[in-house]
Amino acid sequence: MTKLIKADFTRVFKDKLVLIMAIIAAAFSLITPLLYVAIFSSSESLSEFGFENLVSAKSQFFQSFSIGNNMGLIAPVLLCIVLWKDFSYGTIRNKIIAGNSRTSIFMSLFTVCSALTLGVMFLHAFLTLGISLIFFDYQPGGFTANDFGYFMVSILFEIVLMLFISAMLTWLLASMKNLGLVIVLYVAITFILVMVGSIVVAIAEIMSLTPGNEQTIEVLDIISRINVGNSTLYIGAGDTYTLEDVLYILIPPTVGIAGFLGMGLIQFNKKDLK
Repeated sequence: MTKLIKADFTRVFKDKLVLIMAIIAAAFSLITPLLYVAIFSSSESLSEFGFENLVSAKSQFFQSFSIGNNMGLIAPVLLCIVLWKDFSYGTIRNKIIAGNSRTSIFMSLFTVCSALTLGVMFLHAFLTLGISLIFFDYQPGGFTANDFGYFMVSILFEIVLMLFISAMLTWLLASMKNLGLVIVLYVAITFILVMVGSIVVAIAEIMSLTPGNEQTIEVLDIISRINVGNSTLYIGAGDTYTLEDVLYILIPPTVGIAGFLGMGLIQFNKKDLK
């Protein structure tokens, strides 16, 4: 399987779309901070509008991992185009003829997909952080030794989220009959997760204005926290994590990863490769 993974990486890195993804990631990393600079030209204006936390370098870094905007949508779509070529060019069928099992091929696809997703998203996020720090503080109060541990734990959570996205893409690529369907389904699933998350949060905020809705609000809060589409609301948004926070952040995407990979393996083993 190691040779198979190396061959897949070799093929993928020769694709010009990978370079295009990196260029787009760098462009967004520059555009977003500069947009905030144009809107809020000084720290006084940030304080005036109460946006110190929203426009901090920290918030921009963790928002870079959002699956609902910028690279969170663009990178997976371009990645689908890159990886689908193995199916459209008959490479998958040739791998099977060469003696590779479908399970090995599927897991190699997941490995490559995960590596590229993590690479592009972290490139985007760290470039955004670096550029943001030129114009904004990391956070109100600066960066302390305690923040380092929180930052590293948050990075681990983001890695799990990116693996969730990679597992979803691998499932779609291995199961669907054409590239267009893969892209449409990915965008649709992502849109639903983000939209439902936004609606639930909005309803909870409206209901909190009226006494007597505490139990309903608690249910809505649980729904919001288990929704992977709402991850940016909870990862990197504070300065510490409770055990409850960790469970809410890790369990849903971990279950999703196992589910997508399980379904993908079953469907890929049954798929007619022409």
